[in-house]
Amino acid sequence: MLNIDTLSHFIKDNNLIEKGDRIVLGVSGGADSICLLHILNELKKALEIRLFVVHINHGIRGEEASRDENYVREFCKKLNVEFFSFHYNIPKVADMLKISEEEAGRKARYESFENVSKDISKIEKIDISKIKIAVAHNKNDTAETMLHNLTRGSGISGLKGILAKNGRIIRPLLSFTRDEIEEYLDKNKIKYMTDSTNLENEYTRNILRNKVFPILAEHVNNNVINNFYKSAMVANEADRYFEDSAQKFCEKNLKNTNKSGYRLNKSKLMKNPHILGTYIIRYALKEILKEKNSGIKDIGMVHIEDIWQLAKSETGKRLDLKYDIRVYNDYEHLRFVESDEEKENESDLPEIRYSVFSDFNMRDIPGEGNIKWLDFDKVLRDIVKYTGRSLCVNSTVGKDNILKFIEENIKVRECWSSDFIRIKSGKKAIKKLFTDEKIPASIRKKHILLAIGSEVIWIFKGDDSLDYTVGLDRISELYKVDLYTNKVLKIEVIK
Repeated sequence: MLNIDTLSHFIKDNNLIEKGDRIVLGVSGGADSICLLHILNELKKALEIRLFVVHINHGIRGEEASRDENYVREFCKKLNVEFFSFHYNIPKVADMLKISEEEAGRKARYESFENVSKDISKIEKIDISKIKIAVAHNKNDTAETMLHNLTRGSGISGLKGILAKNGRIIRPLLSFTRDEIEEYLDKNKIKYMTDSTNLENEYTRNILRNKVFPILAEHVNNNVINNFYKSAMVANEADRYFEDSAQKFCEKNLKNTNKSGYRLNKSKLMKNPHILGTYIIRYALKEILKEKNSGIKDIGMVHIEDIWQLAKSETGKRLDLKYDIRVYNDYEHLRFVESDEEKENESDLPEIRYSVFSDFNMRDIPGEGNIKWLDFDKVLRDIVKYTGRSLCVNSTVGKDNILKFIEENIKVRECWSSDFIRIKSGKKAIKKLFTDEKIPASIRKKHILLAIGSEVIWIFKGDDSLDYTVGLDRISELYKVDLYTNKVLKIEVIK
Protein backbone atom coordinates (compact mmCIF):
# COMPACT_ATOMS: atom_id res chain seq x y z
CA MET A 1 0.00 0.00 0.00
CA LEU A 2 1.33 3.42 -0.97
CA ASN A 3 1.32 6.09 1.71
CA ILE A 4 3.72 8.53 3.33
CA ASP A 5 5.11 5.92 5.74
CA THR A 6 5.78 3.19 3.15
CA LEU A 7 7.37 5.69 0.76
CA SER A 8 9.55 7.13 3.56
CA HIS A 9 10.83 3.65 4.38
CA PHE A 10 11.65 2.91 0.73
CA ILE A 11 13.52 6.23 0.39
CA LYS A 12 15.51 5.54 3.57
CA ASP A 13 16.25 1.86 2.78
CA ASN A 14 17.61 2.76 -0.66
CA ASN A 15 19.36 5.98 0.39
CA LEU A 16 17.53 7.95 -2.30
CA ILE A 17 17.33 11.36 -0.62
CA GLU A 18 19.45 13.16 1.96
CA LYS A 19 18.53 16.19 4.01
CA GLY A 20 19.08 19.42 2.12
CA ASP A 21 18.77 17.83 -1.33
CA ARG A 22 17.11 19.66 -4.19
CA ILE A 23 14.81 17.37 -6.15
CA VAL A 24 14.20 17.94 -9.86
CA LEU A 25 11.02 16.03 -10.71
CA GLY A 26 9.99 15.01 -14.19
CA VAL A 27 6.21 15.53 -14.24
CA SER A 28 4.18 14.73 -17.35
CA GLY A 29 0.75 15.15 -15.75
CA GLY A 30 0.02 11.42 -15.73
CA ALA A 31 -0.92 9.42 -12.64
CA ASP A 32 2.61 8.29 -11.71
CA SER A 33 4.36 11.65 -11.85
CA ILE A 34 1.47 13.59 -10.26
CA CYS A 35 1.45 11.07 -7.42
CA LEU A 36 5.22 11.43 -6.97
CA LEU A 37 4.96 15.24 -6.90
CA HIS A 38 2.10 15.23 -4.39
CA ILE A 39 3.62 12.74 -1.97
CA LEU A 40 7.10 14.29 -2.04
CA ASN A 41 5.51 17.66 -1.42
CA GLU A 42 3.86 16.13 1.68
CA LEU A 43 7.29 14.89 2.81
CA LYS A 44 9.41 17.92 1.93
CA LYS A 45 9.42 19.41 5.45
CA ALA A 46 10.32 16.12 7.11
CA LEU A 47 13.03 15.41 4.54
CA GLU A 48 14.19 19.07 4.45
CA ILE A 49 14.18 19.15 0.65
CA ARG A 50 13.13 21.58 -2.08
CA LEU A 51 11.24 20.59 -5.19
CA PHE A 52 11.57 21.79 -8.79
CA VAL A 53 9.25 20.45 -11.49
CA VAL A 54 10.26 19.97 -15.13
CA HIS A 55 7.62 19.32 -17.78
CA ILE A 56 8.43 18.36 -21.37
CA ASN A 57 6.13 19.14 -24.29
CA HIS A 58 7.26 16.69 -27.00
CA GLY A 59 5.46 18.50 -29.83
CA ILE A 60 3.48 15.39 -30.75
CA ARG A 61 -0.03 15.50 -29.25
CA GLY A 62 -1.13 19.05 -30.11
CA GLU A 63 -3.94 20.37 -27.87
CA GLU A 64 -3.71 17.39 -25.54
CA ALA A 65 -0.03 18.19 -24.84
CA SER A 66 -0.92 21.83 -24.11
CA ARG A 67 -3.68 20.63 -21.77
CA ASP A 68 -1.18 18.49 -19.83
CA GLU A 69 1.35 21.32 -19.60
CA ASN A 70 -1.25 23.77 -18.30
CA TYR A 71 -2.51 21.26 -15.74
CA VAL A 72 0.99 20.60 -14.36
CA ARG A 73 1.70 24.36 -14.23
CA GLU A 74 -1.49 25.00 -12.24
CA PHE A 75 -0.87 22.02 -9.95
CA CYS A 76 2.61 23.36 -9.16
CA LYS A 77 1.19 26.81 -8.50
CA LYS A 78 -1.26 25.28 -6.02
CA LEU A 79 1.59 23.48 -4.23
CA ASN A 80 3.91 26.49 -4.46
CA VAL A 81 6.53 24.47 -6.36
CA GLU A 82 8.79 26.05 -8.99
CA PHE A 83 7.84 24.97 -12.54
CA PHE A 84 9.93 24.72 -15.73
CA SER A 85 8.65 23.69 -19.15
CA PHE A 86 10.58 22.76 -22.29
CA HIS A 87 9.23 22.42 -25.83
CA TYR A 88 10.73 20.07 -28.42
CA ASN A 89 9.84 18.83 -31.88
CA ILE A 90 10.60 15.20 -31.05
CA PRO A 91 9.77 13.76 -34.52
CA LYS A 92 12.28 16.20 -36.03
CA VAL A 93 14.90 15.41 -33.36
CA ALA A 94 14.42 11.67 -33.95
CA ASP A 95 14.82 12.08 -37.70
CA MET A 96 17.91 14.27 -37.29
CA LEU A 97 19.61 11.86 -34.85
CA LYS A 98 18.40 8.74 -36.72
CA ILE A 99 16.81 7.28 -33.57
CA SER A 100 13.27 6.33 -32.57
CA GLU A 101 10.85 8.98 -31.27
CA GLU A 102 10.76 7.10 -27.98
CA GLU A 103 14.55 7.36 -27.58
CA ALA A 104 14.57 10.98 -28.77
CA GLY A 105 11.95 11.87 -26.15
CA ARG A 106 13.95 10.19 -23.41
CA LYS A 107 17.10 12.02 -24.50
CA ALA A 108 15.29 15.38 -24.48
CA ARG A 109 13.82 14.74 -21.01
CA TYR A 110 17.09 13.87 -19.33
CA GLU A 111 18.96 16.71 -21.04
CA SER A 112 16.32 19.11 -19.69
CA PHE A 113 16.59 17.62 -16.18
CA GLU A 114 20.36 18.09 -16.30
CA ASN A 115 20.12 21.66 -17.57
CA VAL A 116 17.79 22.65 -14.73
CA SER A 117 20.06 20.84 -12.24
CA LYS A 118 23.11 22.77 -13.45
CA ASP A 119 21.24 26.08 -13.20
CA ILE A 120 20.18 25.31 -9.62
CA SER A 121 23.74 24.31 -8.73
CA LYS A 122 25.09 27.56 -10.18
CA ILE A 123 22.46 29.89 -8.70
CA GLU A 124 22.39 28.32 -5.24
CA LYS A 125 26.13 27.57 -5.19
CA ILE A 126 25.71 23.93 -4.19
CA ASP A 127 27.42 20.80 -5.47
CA ILE A 128 25.59 19.00 -8.26
CA SER A 129 25.61 15.82 -6.13
CA LYS A 130 23.05 17.50 -3.84
CA ILE A 131 20.60 17.75 -6.74
CA LYS A 132 18.65 14.56 -7.43
CA ILE A 133 16.53 13.83 -10.50
CA ALA A 134 13.31 12.03 -9.52
CA VAL A 135 11.30 10.09 -12.08
CA ALA A 136 8.10 8.15 -11.47
CA HIS A 137 8.85 4.59 -12.63
CA ASN A 138 6.93 1.92 -10.73
CA LYS A 139 6.72 -1.89 -10.36
CA ASN A 140 4.80 -2.23 -13.62
CA ASP A 141 7.56 -0.39 -15.47
CA THR A 142 10.11 -2.84 -14.04
CA ALA A 143 8.05 -5.83 -15.21
CA GLU A 144 7.57 -4.32 -18.68
CA THR A 145 11.28 -3.54 -18.97
CA MET A 146 12.25 -7.07 -17.94
CA LEU A 147 9.94 -8.73 -20.44
CA HIS A 148 10.91 -6.29 -23.19
CA ASN A 149 14.62 -6.96 -22.60
CA LEU A 150 14.02 -10.71 -22.45
CA THR A 151 12.30 -10.74 -25.84
CA ARG A 152 15.21 -8.76 -27.34
CA GLY A 153 17.74 -11.29 -26.08
CA SER A 154 19.01 -10.11 -22.72
CA GLY A 155 21.54 -11.34 -20.22
CA ILE A 156 21.18 -11.00 -16.45
CA SER A 157 21.79 -7.25 -16.69
CA GLY A 158 18.59 -6.71 -18.67
CA LEU A 159 16.57 -8.81 -16.23
CA LYS A 160 17.33 -6.59 -13.25
CA GLY A 161 14.71 -4.19 -14.60
CA ILE A 162 14.97 -0.59 -13.43
CA LEU A 163 17.21 0.56 -10.58
CA ALA A 164 15.84 2.56 -7.66
CA LYS A 165 18.98 4.68 -7.79
CA ASN A 166 21.37 5.24 -10.67
CA GLY A 167 23.81 8.01 -9.94
CA ARG A 168 21.73 11.12 -9.22
CA ILE A 169 18.58 9.62 -10.77
CA ILE A 170 16.14 8.28 -8.18
CA ARG A 171 12.86 6.37 -8.50
CA PRO A 172 10.94 6.65 -5.20
CA LEU A 173 7.79 4.87 -6.54
CA LEU A 174 9.62 1.81 -7.84
CA SER A 175 8.30 -0.59 -5.15
CA PHE A 176 4.65 0.32 -5.81
CA THR A 177 2.29 -0.91 -8.52
CA ARG A 178 0.31 1.29 -10.88
CA ASP A 179 -2.89 0.19 -9.10
CA GLU A 180 -1.49 1.36 -5.75
CA ILE A 181 -0.56 4.72 -7.28
CA GLU A 182 -4.05 5.26 -8.73
CA GLU A 183 -5.59 4.16 -5.42
CA TYR A 184 -3.50 6.82 -3.63
CA LEU A 185 -4.70 9.50 -6.07
CA ASP A 186 -8.35 8.43 -5.76
CA LYS A 187 -8.13 8.42 -1.96
CA ASN A 188 -6.67 11.94 -1.95
CA LYS A 189 -9.08 13.13 -4.69
CA ILE A 190 -6.23 14.18 -6.98
CA LYS A 191 -6.91 14.57 -10.67
CA TYR A 192 -4.39 13.42 -13.31
CA MET A 193 -4.11 13.49 -17.09
CA THR A 194 -4.24 10.48 -19.42
CA ASP A 195 -1.89 10.40 -22.40
CA SER A 196 -4.01 8.99 -25.24
CA THR A 197 -0.90 7.55 -26.95
CA ASN A 198 -0.47 5.21 -23.95
CA LEU A 199 -3.75 3.57 -24.97
CA GLU A 200 -2.55 2.96 -28.52
CA ASN A 201 -0.61 -0.20 -29.29
CA GLU A 202 1.91 1.34 -31.66
CA TYR A 203 4.89 1.01 -29.28
CA THR A 204 6.22 -2.29 -27.93
CA ARG A 205 5.91 -1.13 -24.33
CA ASN A 206 2.22 -0.27 -24.83
CA ILE A 207 1.55 -3.75 -26.24
CA LEU A 208 3.16 -5.31 -23.16
CA ARG A 209 1.21 -2.98 -20.84
CA ASN A 210 -2.18 -3.13 -22.54
CA LYS A 211 -2.24 -6.68 -23.87
CA VAL A 212 0.45 -9.07 -22.60
CA PHE A 213 0.41 -8.39 -18.86
CA PRO A 214 -3.40 -8.39 -18.56
CA ILE A 215 -3.41 -11.84 -20.23
CA LEU A 216 -0.66 -13.09 -17.88
CA ALA A 217 -2.54 -11.75 -14.85
CA GLU A 218 -5.82 -13.32 -15.93
CA HIS A 219 -4.63 -16.69 -17.22
CA VAL A 220 -1.26 -17.39 -15.51
CA ASN A 221 -0.83 -15.58 -12.19
CA ASN A 222 -2.69 -12.53 -10.93
CA ASN A 223 0.41 -11.56 -8.90
CA VAL A 224 2.57 -11.39 -12.04
CA ILE A 225 3.77 -7.79 -11.53
CA ASN A 226 5.01 -8.44 -7.98
CA ASN A 227 6.65 -11.71 -9.05
CA PHE A 228 8.53 -9.96 -11.87
CA TYR A 229 9.67 -7.33 -9.37
CA LYS A 230 10.98 -9.99 -6.95
CA SER A 231 12.84 -11.72 -9.77
CA ALA A 232 14.34 -8.36 -10.76
CA MET A 233 15.76 -7.96 -7.24
CA VAL A 234 17.45 -11.39 -7.48
CA ALA A 235 18.82 -10.59 -10.96
CA ASN A 236 20.07 -7.23 -9.68
CA GLU A 237 22.05 -8.92 -6.90
CA ALA A 238 23.65 -11.39 -9.34
CA ASP A 239 24.34 -8.58 -11.80
CA ARG A 240 26.19 -6.54 -9.17
CA TYR A 241 28.40 -9.52 -8.33
CA PHE A 242 29.37 -10.17 -11.97
CA GLU A 243 29.72 -6.44 -12.70
CA ASP A 244 32.16 -6.01 -9.79
CA SER A 245 34.16 -9.03 -10.97
CA ALA A 246 34.26 -7.64 -14.53
CA GLN A 247 35.42 -4.25 -13.29
CA LYS A 248 38.31 -5.81 -11.34
CA PHE A 249 39.32 -7.83 -14.41
CA CYS A 250 39.22 -4.80 -16.75
CA GLU A 251 41.19 -2.61 -14.35
CA LYS A 252 44.09 -5.03 -14.87
CA ASN A 253 43.54 -6.26 -18.42
CA LEU A 254 41.83 -3.46 -20.43
CA LYS A 255 44.35 -0.92 -21.71
CA ASN A 256 43.73 2.31 -23.61
CA THR A 257 46.54 2.64 -26.14
CA ASN A 258 45.05 5.83 -27.64
CA LYS A 259 46.00 5.55 -31.31
CA SER A 260 45.57 1.75 -31.41
CA GLY A 261 42.34 1.83 -29.41
CA TYR A 262 41.50 -0.29 -26.38
CA ARG A 263 43.08 -3.71 -25.93
CA LEU A 264 41.53 -6.49 -23.86
CA ASN A 265 43.78 -9.40 -22.93
CA LYS A 266 42.27 -12.27 -24.91
CA SER A 267 43.95 -15.29 -23.31
CA LYS A 268 42.98 -14.16 -19.80
CA LEU A 269 39.45 -13.34 -20.96
CA MET A 270 38.95 -16.84 -22.37
CA LYS A 271 40.01 -18.48 -19.09
CA ASN A 272 36.85 -17.12 -17.44
CA PRO A 273 33.48 -18.87 -17.45
CA HIS A 274 31.32 -17.79 -20.36
CA ILE A 275 28.92 -15.74 -18.22
CA LEU A 276 31.73 -13.73 -16.60
CA GLY A 277 33.37 -13.33 -20.01
CA THR A 278 30.23 -11.67 -21.37
CA TYR A 279 30.21 -9.28 -18.40
CA ILE A 280 33.86 -8.41 -19.01
CA ILE A 281 33.14 -7.64 -22.67
CA ARG A 282 30.09 -5.57 -21.69
CA TYR A 283 32.09 -3.62 -19.10
CA ALA A 284 34.86 -2.98 -21.63
CA LEU A 285 32.30 -1.62 -24.12
CA LYS A 286 30.81 0.66 -21.45
CA GLU A 287 34.25 2.12 -20.70
CA ILE A 288 34.93 2.67 -24.41
CA LEU A 289 31.52 4.26 -25.05
CA LYS A 290 32.01 6.67 -22.14
CA GLU A 291 34.53 8.54 -24.30
CA LYS A 292 31.85 8.92 -26.98
CA ASN A 293 29.32 10.14 -24.37
CA SER A 294 27.18 7.15 -25.30
CA GLY A 295 25.51 4.49 -23.19
CA ILE A 296 25.34 0.80 -23.88
CA LYS A 297 21.56 0.75 -24.36
CA ASP A 298 21.63 -0.49 -27.96
CA ILE A 299 24.36 -3.08 -27.40
CA GLY A 300 22.44 -6.29 -26.76
CA MET A 301 23.43 -9.76 -25.61
CA VAL A 302 23.64 -10.84 -29.24
CA HIS A 303 26.44 -8.31 -29.89
CA ILE A 304 28.35 -9.33 -26.76
CA GLU A 305 28.03 -12.99 -27.73
CA ASP A 306 29.35 -12.12 -31.22
CA ILE A 307 32.47 -10.60 -29.61
CA TRP A 308 32.94 -13.71 -27.45
CA GLN A 309 32.76 -15.87 -30.58
CA LEU A 310 35.15 -13.48 -32.36
CA ALA A 311 37.71 -14.08 -29.59
CA LYS A 312 37.45 -17.83 -30.30
CA SER A 313 37.79 -17.42 -34.09
CA GLU A 314 40.78 -17.01 -36.40
CA THR A 315 43.23 -14.22 -35.71
CA GLY A 316 42.63 -11.20 -37.94
CA LYS A 317 38.85 -11.37 -38.01
CA ARG A 318 36.86 -8.25 -37.20
CA LEU A 319 33.37 -7.24 -36.13
CA ASP A 320 31.51 -3.95 -36.69
CA LEU A 321 29.17 -2.75 -33.93
CA LYS A 322 26.86 0.21 -33.42
CA TYR A 323 28.29 3.59 -32.38
CA ASP A 324 31.06 3.11 -35.01
CA ILE A 325 32.91 0.61 -32.81
CA ARG A 326 35.04 -1.98 -34.60
CA VAL A 327 36.50 -5.04 -32.82
CA TYR A 328 39.56 -6.92 -34.11
CA ASN A 329 40.79 -10.34 -33.05
CA ASP A 330 44.55 -9.81 -32.72
CA TYR A 331 46.98 -12.48 -31.58
CA GLU A 332 46.99 -11.60 -27.88
CA HIS A 333 44.14 -9.11 -27.60
CA LEU A 334 40.69 -8.08 -28.64
CA ARG A 335 41.21 -4.58 -30.00
CA PHE A 336 38.38 -2.02 -29.92
CA VAL A 337 38.69 1.02 -32.18
CA GLU A 338 36.43 3.75 -33.49
CA SER A 339 35.87 3.25 -37.20
CA ASP A 340 35.69 7.06 -37.58
CA GLU A 341 39.27 7.32 -36.31
CA GLU A 342 40.33 4.61 -38.73
CA LYS A 343 38.78 6.61 -41.56
CA GLU A 344 40.75 9.69 -40.44
CA ASN A 345 43.95 7.65 -40.44
CA GLU A 346 43.07 6.27 -43.85
CA SER A 347 43.08 9.80 -45.25
CA ASP A 348 46.87 9.88 -44.68
CA LEU A 349 47.41 6.58 -46.47
CA PRO A 350 48.45 6.34 -50.11
CA GLU A 351 45.98 5.73 -52.90
CA ILE A 352 46.18 2.23 -54.34
CA ARG A 353 45.22 1.30 -57.89
CA TYR A 354 44.36 -2.30 -58.88
CA SER A 355 44.23 -3.90 -62.32
CA VAL A 356 44.11 -7.45 -63.69
CA PHE A 357 45.67 -8.93 -66.80
CA SER A 358 46.61 -12.38 -68.13
CA ASP A 359 49.08 -11.58 -70.91
CA PHE A 360 52.43 -11.22 -69.13
CA ASN A 361 56.09 -12.22 -69.22
CA MET A 362 57.87 -13.48 -66.09
CA ARG A 363 60.89 -11.32 -66.99
CA ASP A 364 58.75 -8.20 -66.57
CA ILE A 365 57.90 -8.83 -62.89
CA PRO A 366 58.64 -5.54 -61.06
CA GLY A 367 61.33 -5.44 -58.38
CA GLU A 368 61.46 -2.80 -55.66
CA GLY A 369 59.29 0.27 -56.20
CA ASN A 370 55.69 1.37 -56.20
CA ILE A 371 54.31 -1.45 -58.38
CA LYS A 372 53.86 -5.10 -57.45
CA TRP A 373 52.47 -8.13 -59.27
CA LEU A 374 50.56 -10.79 -57.34
CA ASP A 375 48.80 -14.02 -58.26
CA PHE A 376 45.21 -12.86 -58.80
CA ASP A 377 43.53 -16.23 -58.18
CA LYS A 378 45.32 -16.83 -54.88
CA VAL A 379 44.48 -13.34 -53.58
CA LEU A 380 40.83 -13.70 -54.58
CA ARG A 381 40.64 -17.17 -53.02
CA ASP A 382 41.89 -15.92 -49.64
CA ILE A 383 39.61 -12.87 -49.64
CA VAL A 384 36.61 -15.16 -50.24
CA LYS A 385 37.82 -17.46 -47.44
CA TYR A 386 38.37 -14.56 -45.03
CA THR A 387 35.10 -12.74 -45.68
CA GLY A 388 32.95 -15.84 -45.97
CA ARG A 389 31.36 -14.33 -49.09
CA SER A 390 31.04 -16.25 -52.32
CA LEU A 391 31.95 -14.78 -55.69
CA CYS A 392 31.33 -16.62 -58.93
CA VAL A 393 34.14 -15.57 -61.29
CA ASN A 394 32.96 -16.13 -64.84
CA SER A 395 32.07 -14.25 -67.96
CA THR A 396 28.93 -12.80 -66.35
CA VAL A 397 30.92 -11.11 -63.58
CA GLY A 398 32.55 -7.95 -64.85
CA LYS A 399 36.21 -7.16 -64.20
CA ASP A 400 35.22 -3.91 -62.50
CA ASN A 401 33.01 -5.77 -60.01
CA ILE A 402 35.83 -8.18 -59.17
CA LEU A 403 38.29 -5.33 -58.67
CA LYS A 404 35.78 -3.52 -56.46
CA PHE A 405 35.41 -6.68 -54.36
CA ILE A 406 39.21 -6.92 -54.01
CA GLU A 407 39.60 -3.21 -53.21
CA GLU A 408 36.95 -3.40 -50.49
CA ASN A 409 38.64 -6.32 -48.75
CA ILE A 410 42.35 -5.60 -49.06
CA LYS A 411 42.96 -3.10 -46.29
CA VAL A 412 45.59 -0.39 -46.64
CA ARG A 413 46.70 0.52 -43.14
CA GLU A 414 49.43 0.80 -40.53
CA CYS A 415 50.84 -2.24 -38.74
CA TRP A 416 49.00 -4.22 -36.06
CA SER A 417 50.61 -6.40 -33.42
CA SER A 418 48.87 -9.46 -34.92
CA ASP A 419 50.20 -8.98 -38.48
CA PHE A 420 52.23 -11.69 -40.19
CA ILE A 421 53.62 -12.37 -43.65
CA ARG A 422 54.36 -15.61 -45.49
CA ILE A 423 58.04 -16.40 -46.02
CA LYS A 424 59.64 -19.45 -47.72
CA SER A 425 59.88 -21.36 -44.43
CA GLY A 426 56.32 -20.60 -43.24
CA LYS A 427 55.05 -17.38 -41.74
CA LYS A 428 56.64 -14.66 -39.66
CA ALA A 429 55.22 -11.92 -37.45
CA ILE A 430 55.86 -8.44 -38.84
CA LYS A 431 57.34 -7.42 -35.46
CA LYS A 432 59.85 -10.27 -35.77
CA LEU A 433 60.57 -9.32 -39.38
CA PHE A 434 61.38 -5.75 -38.31
CA THR A 435 63.73 -7.09 -35.64
CA ASP A 436 65.47 -9.59 -37.94
CA GLU A 437 65.93 -6.94 -40.64
CA LYS A 438 67.22 -4.45 -38.01
CA ILE A 439 64.67 -1.79 -38.97
CA PRO A 440 64.92 1.19 -36.53
CA ALA A 441 61.83 1.91 -34.41
CA SER A 442 61.48 5.37 -35.97
CA ILE A 443 61.31 3.80 -39.44
CA ARG A 444 58.95 0.98 -38.46
CA LYS A 445 56.19 3.49 -37.76
CA LYS A 446 56.41 4.76 -41.34
CA HIS A 447 55.55 1.40 -42.87
CA ILE A 448 52.24 0.76 -44.62
CA LEU A 449 50.84 -2.58 -45.52
CA LEU A 450 48.12 -4.18 -47.61
CA ALA A 451 46.45 -7.05 -45.82
CA ILE A 452 43.59 -9.51 -45.73
CA GLY A 453 42.78 -9.48 -42.02
CA SER A 454 46.18 -9.96 -40.35
CA GLU A 455 47.68 -11.71 -43.40
CA VAL A 456 50.03 -9.21 -45.04
CA ILE A 457 50.19 -9.12 -48.84
CA TRP A 458 52.71 -6.30 -49.18
CA ILE A 459 54.55 -4.13 -46.69
CA PHE A 460 56.54 -1.05 -47.63
CA LYS A 461 57.81 2.20 -46.17
CA GLY A 462 55.14 4.81 -46.67
CA ASP A 463 56.83 8.21 -46.68
CA ASP A 464 56.27 10.60 -49.58
CA SER A 465 59.70 10.07 -51.09
CA LEU A 466 59.09 6.36 -51.63
CA ASP A 467 62.76 5.88 -50.72
CA TYR A 468 63.05 2.17 -50.05
CA THR A 469 66.76 2.15 -49.18
CA VAL A 470 65.89 2.05 -45.45
CA GLY A 471 62.89 -0.05 -44.58
CA LEU A 472 60.99 -3.03 -45.88
CA ASP A 473 59.61 -3.64 -49.33
CA ARG A 474 58.31 -7.18 -49.09
CA ILE A 475 55.47 -9.14 -50.66
CA SER A 476 54.12 -12.41 -49.34
CA GLU A 477 55.67 -15.59 -50.76
CA LEU A 478 52.15 -17.00 -50.89
CA TYR A 479 50.99 -14.53 -53.55
CA LYS A 480 54.10 -14.24 -55.73
CA VAL A 481 53.64 -14.69 -59.47
CA ASP A 482 55.10 -17.99 -60.71
CA LEU A 483 54.89 -20.34 -63.69
CA TYR A 484 51.46 -21.56 -62.58
CA THR A 485 49.95 -18.07 -62.43
CA ASN A 486 47.07 -17.51 -64.87
CA LYS A 487 46.19 -13.89 -64.03
CA VAL A 488 48.19 -11.07 -62.48
CA LEU A 489 46.82 -8.62 -59.96
CA LYS A 490 48.79 -5.42 -60.48
CA ILE A 491 48.97 -3.14 -57.43
CA GLU A 492 50.28 0.39 -57.82
CA VAL A 493 50.93 3.01 -55.14
CA ILE A 494 49.76 6.34 -56.58
CA LYS A 495 50.80 8.73 -53.82
